[in-house]
Amino acid sequence: MKKLLLCLALAGMTSALYAQKGGDMLVSGSLSWKSSSSKATVASTSATEKGSRSFEITPQFHYFVIDKLSVGGAIGYSFTKDPNYNNSTNGDQLFDKSGLFIIRPMVSYYISLGEKFYYVPRFYVGAGFGKNKSEINDTDVTEQNTSMFQIGLNLLNFEFRPSDHIGIMFNAGDLGYRTDITKEGDNKLSNRSFSLGLNLGATIGFNYYF
Repeated sequence: MKKLLLCLALAGMTSALYAQKGGDMLVSGSLSWKSSSSKATVASTSATEKGSRSFEITPQFHYFVIDKLSVGGAIGYSFTKDPNYNNSTNGDQLFDKSGLFIIRPMVSYYISLGEKFYYVPRFYVGAGFGKNKSEINDTDVTEQNTSMFQIGLNLLNFEFRPSDHIGIMFNAGDLGYRTDITKEGDNKLSNRSFSLGLNLGATIGFNYYF
């Protein structure tokens, strides 16, 4: 009986140490909203201008194909709205708007750093497509097709597991490459960027395991 209890205790410790088992699943994601405005006062008269606005929602799903190794993906949408300093006939501010649908498959590996704490390097590839619109005046709007491709590593990605079903993920550094392509008629503009940063766009996310 004592040997049986000891085996059960060791099995329980092993289960706690390797909480991410083959066959486990988790859902996660991110939701963000940013808005800004400016206010100027001249001769006791105040005027407020709307600034940039952005919105992004990106749900994720992951499946552990073996212990500590998950494959997953994210499908999301991002929208930005920036003042372009054109004005309508009645003086209203006009804007540049951009909407982008995003698909991002990824692979993550969990390395235990102690009970309930993990280092989770993650490799991802992303692609997106959408449109850019620029308001010229009250009636004229220019439109451009846009696409995006990215590849990268979340090098400083950590997770804390306070319970069996909840994980808190913190990311503080990426190594990545991204290219954005904008097309209007026969014209094409490409922007490429490479990033390697500590605390670059640090984020906190929540995972639910089932």
